[in-house]
Amino acid sequence: MVFLFKDRSDINLIFLVLLSVGLHFHVWMHPPLVIANESDGFLAYLLIHYIKPLPSIVLVVLFQIVILSQAIRLNILLSKFKMFQQISYLPAFTYIILTGIFPFWDVISSGLVANSLVIWILVKLLRLYDQTQPKTLEFNIGLIVGISILLYEPIAILIPVVLFALIIIRPFKMAEWLVLVMGIILPFYFIFTYVFLTNHVEDFRHFLPKLDWKNPLVKPDLNVILALIVMGIQLLAGFYYWQQEQTRFIIQVRKYWGVLFLVLLLSLFQPIIFSVQALYASAIVITPLACFISFAYGTPKRLLVPNLLFWSAIAVIVYNHLS
Repeated sequence: MVFLFKDRSDINLIFLVLLSVGLHFHVWMHPPLVIANESDGFLAYLLIHYIKPLPSIVLVVLFQIVILSQAIRLNILLSKFKMFQQISYLPAFTYIILTGIFPFWDVISSGLVANSLVIWILVKLLRLYDQTQPKTLEFNIGLIVGISILLYEPIAILIPVVLFALIIIRPFKMAEWLVLVMGIILPFYFIFTYVFLTNHVEDFRHFLPKLDWKNPLVKPDLNVILALIVMGIQLLAGFYYWQQEQTRFIIQVRKYWGVLFLVLLLSLFQPIIFSVQALYASAIVITPLACFISFAYGTPKRLLVPNLLFWSAIAVIVYNHLS
């Protein structure tokens, strides 16, 4: 199965669709759950009031569209910035597998939908490297982050990412940091202006990210433990092959991977810091996770390791939905 996605042929888009439909076979028997907490932002409100009431078949199709569009968009991102030695569809392949392997990611949740915003932010960040006049782009990045936080509050975990990405990708300049911060603050400034003019200033706090430190892994079920073990093994394998490939990357690409590593590191803490949605909120870690695990599928010359990783993931997915 893995070898099919090492090819650059566009027929792999059809294979991606078949893979997603096959891995998420359970949604054809029981429509995907719609999980959202209205306190997490406007995106959750839209899911609860406009998506959840939709017919089952519409939810199934929408679920597949969200996953496939994100997987393909991530694949395009990594190919465009030449972040792998060989262009393939393995990042999209890995992304789809991850959405099925972990029970909390196999639903229509605010976190899953917010991955589209995360990928959009990454595209903008990585474009900073070759900009001669970057302030417009930096302001736009800040603006996108600010709007994304209003849509889904846990994305606030990416604020340190976009700030330190300027240090990783570009020489440090305080003026550029200030432009970025201004972009992040601007949506909240407009919200504050509105509530101030309508004499509802006390409501402004509802638009600010709410921290709620808790451990989301208290007494996890067996299927969660198995999924975490398999993902942990895949990530370790991905890191191993990523380190092997580092010497072949040009400096520019190494900086890109530095940004992605920072995204992965911080997003792993997101379900602890924003624990209202528990592990459903952790879905935004799928994006950086898929990037690094892709090395475990694409780098080995022999297919033994990639196939072992793939079939172990399939075994967990089948267990999740048949147990």
